[in-house]
Amino acid sequence: MDTFRRTVVSTLSVDEQAALDELLAQWRAKRPRNNLRTAFYDMKNSERKLMSRQVPDVIRNRRFVLGWSAIAVDKLNRRCNLDGFYESGGIDLDDLGLSEIVRTNRLIPEVSQGGVSSLIHAVSFLVTTQGDESAGEPPVLITARDASTSTGTWDVRRRCVTQFLSITALDDDGEPAAMTMYLPNLNVIMSKAGGRWTAERSPHPYGVPVDPMRYKPRLGRPFGSSRITRAVMSYHQQALAAMIRADVNGEAYSLPRYVLLGATEQAFQNADGSPKAAWQAAWDAVWAVGDDPDADDPRLARADVKQFTGQSPEPQNAHLRMLAQMFSGETGIPIGELGIIGDSNPTSAEALVVSRDDLIAEAERTTDDWSPDVSSAITRAMTMLNKGDLPPRLDVRPVWRSPIYVARAQAADAGSKILDKLPWLADTSVGLELVGLTPEQARRANAERERANGLAVLDELLQRGAPSADA
Repeated sequence: MDTFRRTVVSTLSVDEQAALDELLAQWRAKRPRNNLRTAFYDMKNSERKLMSRQVPDVIRNRRFVLGWSAIAVDKLNRRCNLDGFYESGGIDLDDLGLSEIVRTNRLIPEVSQGGVSSLIHAVSFLVTTQGDESAGEPPVLITARDASTSTGTWDVRRRCVTQFLSITALDDDGEPAAMTMYLPNLNVIMSKAGGRWTAERSPHPYGVPVDPMRYKPRLGRPFGSSRITRAVMSYHQQALAAMIRADVNGEAYSLPRYVLLGATEQAFQNADGSPKAAWQAAWDAVWAVGDDPDADDPRLARADVKQFTGQSPEPQNAHLRMLAQMFSGETGIPIGELGIIGDSNPTSAEALVVSRDDLIAEAERTTDDWSPDVSSAITRAMTMLNKGDLPPRLDVRPVWRSPIYVARAQAADAGSKILDKLPWLADTSVGLELVGLTPEQARRANAERERANGLAVLDELLQRGAPSADA
């Protein structure tokens, strides 16, 4: 029923209200699952329902937390690092304001945060708008939004977002209190005050300035799928239940149990005849039980002690290892990174890389899926910054760091071998990157080399123009 709740803004046109109704209904329909996956990532999923009524209060009052879902997201996102941008035709993007956009928007960490949300909810969005410079904002803003507070519709033929809703404030009941709807060449800013909605329109020539960062998009699911799949959540909950059972076992059943046969009440009394506390009787190091003088054979009538060994936690540990192996197979994360000791350790650096093949391949595919939309967002930002005055056929592409962690010396050695075969590359930014410099270090190196060359030319010109000592 919550899906069909309407938010009526009287100043909207019929088409605008219909678009708002569609977007809000979609947001409400997706909200429960988005909140569930957020809870798994934030490790706030409740474990109370996993406990039986027989669980001791000392266990029930504890909080059990497992970070496997967060590991599934973070381990992949840490291998998807944006390093910068380049233009395939050799155009200097700094002349078009790229450095200013990246710096003022802190774009590298912003894209990284968008990547985390994309992996959690299947999609996040990069929204590009013109900033209010009078309020201290940059000329162009690129803002990442997650699916818990935004939603949109996708045009399969044009491969773009056709309408988008960003909820910028929620009231105490979790209902929208402020939101912006992005329609073709029009932004509609809506806010609620005194129980009434007002709308302000902001036209522009940039279409729908929203680009989705999608994880595993496919036919029928253009906005992709979450990294926290149903299987991941299932293994996560089962592992949490196994942890609880192991804790109950350790608290209540692992201590050895004793049975004292034939003992009288005096065995559990103090010298003054008062009964001993239960814990004192259980933890007495020595139990002294006297003979029965009224028996025919006092020795035969003495008390008999039987011991039962505590239950081993190994069944719970084995179950937890099995779940960790299944989780590893689902996510491609090595089992050792889940806190479970594997069967063997990698024998070499190459073996270590091979053990992460699945995760590396997943990272490469993820950045391939994100690249077109990140490229579209930065191109639109430069279009806004330059008032549409851009070179024709501008092709801006993101540069992603290699998902394979390689030692600097090893990378430099491999790059040197390539430069030996193609020595002309040594005078390019590509050659500097091959020997292990980051794109930023390569830019700085080229800038300093050009500055040094300019000073050398200036010195030469000055020497040519200076009068000789004999003149």
